[in-house]
Amino acid sequence: MNRNRWRTFTFWALFLGIHTIFISCTEDDRPDPPIAGQDGYFIVNEGGFGNANTSISYYDRQKDSVFNNVFSNANNRPLGDQTQSMTVFDDRGFIVVQNSSKIEVIDRETFESLAIIGPDEGIVSPRFFLGLNPTKGYVTDWGADGVSGTIKVLDLNSYQVTATIPVGAGPNGLVVHNNLVYVANGGGLGSDSTVAVLDPQTDTIVQKITVGDNPGSLAIDANDRIWVVGGGKLVYDPVDFSIVEVESTPGFIARLENDEVTLTVPADQINTGPATINTDPTGQLLYFRYQGGIYAMSTDNTTLPTAPLIDKDFYGLGVDPVSGEILTGQAPNFSSDGVFSRYSSTGTLIQSYDVGIGPNGFAL
Repeated sequence: MNRNRWRTFTFWALFLGIHTIFISCTEDDRPDPPIAGQDGYFIVNEGGFGNANTSISYYDRQKDSVFNNVFSNANNRPLGDQTQSMTVFDDRGFIVVQNSSKIEVIDRETFESLAIIGPDEGIVSPRFFLGLNPTKGYVTDWGADGVSGTIKVLDLNSYQVTATIPVGAGPNGLVVHNNLVYVANGGGLGSDSTVAVLDPQTDTIVQKITVGDNPGSLAIDANDRIWVVGGGKLVYDPVDFSIVEVESTPGFIARLENDEVTLTVPADQINTGPATINTDPTGQLLYFRYQGGIYAMSTDNTTLPTAPLIDKDFYGLGVDPVSGEILTGQAPNFSSDGVFSRYSSTGTLIQSYDVGIGPNGFAL
């Protein structure tokens, strides 16, 4: 789960001091924020569940600085409770605030609010946004019970929900591939094992592909194949709540080609499934969180790597498509600030920065 916020001032102050390779400078605001993309990118700080302390930070490439609380600083109000994700699409940023049941739409240059798509529009428990064209987007939504998963179809002109498509339990990440949309049904508070395939022209499901229990995220490689990671399923004893191993399943990485599973690589053990899969800028290398580290795997491999590229436990993971750097978020707990770090593609630490609570992802 994930959630956080920001506000404007008439001046900005650069934090000056002694900076080591471990902690670099951070700032609270600035008069002219650069455009996300070549100039920088957003860090999503989930916050503590139920504490309404979610926030968004921004990394400025030129200044090599992080600006915290950019939403609340630009809009003079809190962002809300538990930001699950953020997506930059066209000239807008779509901040998905799950526990506040809303999507905050911002101008990606000024960070100012353009619209709120919330419960009145039919948003219940949103997870991830996907822009299809300047007037249409999809949002995965867990539903009030955490299981009745749907896609909410958004009109990006009126900011209204125009349709609801049942897709499976707990839908999470989604990607566009060959004019179709692939949705990982992660199970939510229940369980699922499918990737739903939608035709965005008709907003209908054309196929469901069984990949393994509780798939979470997807990535497309240079060979036009879709990779899926899943956490597996845990079954608990109703008396002592211990894990019933014979009924539980391990996590996995699966590869889809022509809408068929052509490779499944199970995790070594139960409760250690891969998560948050990304490709490098060439599309030939996969990065994912696994067993308390960041792992790198060639798209030609058929087995999981035996050792991590970065032997450290992170809460968030991304890849900078401009520099190829590995971006990580570390959450020591969900009541104090987290740390955002940049690593080289070979796993060498470049720099670290203080950010908000629970950094779980990036919007580039």
